[in-house]
Amino acid sequence: MPDAPRVYVVVLNWNGYEDTRNCLISLQKVSYPNLRVIVVDNGSIDCSGRRLEMEFGDCEFIFNNKNLGFSGGCNVGITAALDDKECAYVLLLNNDAIVSPDSLQAAVEHAEADQQIGMVGGKILHSHETKILSYAGGFVSRWRGQSSIRGFGEVDRGKYDGSCEVGFIIGALMLVKRRVLEVVGLLPEEYFFGVEDLDYSLTVRQRGFKLYYVPQFVAYHVGDGSHWALSPKYTYNSYRGKLILLQKHLPWGLFPLWKVLLIFYARTIAKRRWENLANKFKYDQEKKACYEDMQFALLKAIQDHGKDDLSEETLVRFERALQRSKEAARC
Repeated sequence: MPDAPRVYVVVLNWNGYEDTRNCLISLQKVSYPNLRVIVVDNGSIDCSGRRLEMEFGDCEFIFNNKNLGFSGGCNVGITAALDDKECAYVLLLNNDAIVSPDSLQAAVEHAEADQQIGMVGGKILHSHETKILSYAGGFVSRWRGQSSIRGFGEVDRGKYDGSCEVGFIIGALMLVKRRVLEVVGLLPEEYFFGVEDLDYSLTVRQRGFKLYYVPQFVAYHVGDGSHWALSPKYTYNSYRGKLILLQKHLPWGLFPLWKVLLIFYARTIAKRRWENLANKFKYDQEKKACYEDMQFALLKAIQDHGKDDLSEETLVRFERALQRSKEAARC
């Protein structure tokens, strides 16, 4: 691509030396001619950021004093990228993802071809070997605060090889135009990890931009690198995030009703639903889920909504509350 627009990749590291190292090695192989990489160390306590800085001198490193969560950490990198007036795009890439060497070109070409395209996502697979899809485009329900992902868990057989407009771009591989960041702003920081990509996608679309899925834009990402989908802490964080999302995006007056329905769901249906999902996607093959703890987490998320900000400290307080609950149950 002649005069290729400059792309900054922002990679967030948090105690993840091996994953981040593999990610940065994959970025060194990317053929796109105008690429810069910013690594934001999000308050790691294992010296992984400093080790990586010594190995990857061609990357810019920024060190946060504490874990700011996904949005907060990424926003530090995005802000640094935007300081360069030549920055045309910012690519958010999870540190446990590997990007295909020749795929970024296709994503940028699609974005350049239509000024209304604000963000581009790509095809995300678990690995080269399995060809199991993690994401091939998706949509968000404002009524449920939940995403639906095309192809999730399916073997990639070419069914999703056409480019198309979608409802949300997953944060693991999100190419954002500078214009979007200038008009819409940075990622929402009300969330700690997860849900921020749904919120941002909804907001970007509401501001008149298109979100596009480009299948030639390929990355490999298993997911759950820093959390387990059936852990109580993940459940608590996810539902706190969902409550924030719905309060922001539901039509006025409907959120209190939705909250009542969520309490009913938590007390009557949730445990059976989680067990079915675990069986379907084999979430609990290596670790056994405790659905009573997850139910406690969901009800605590509803109780705590609006009382404080989601942060590392918030999650620590939740884990202490869970432990006290378990100890009381044993007495």
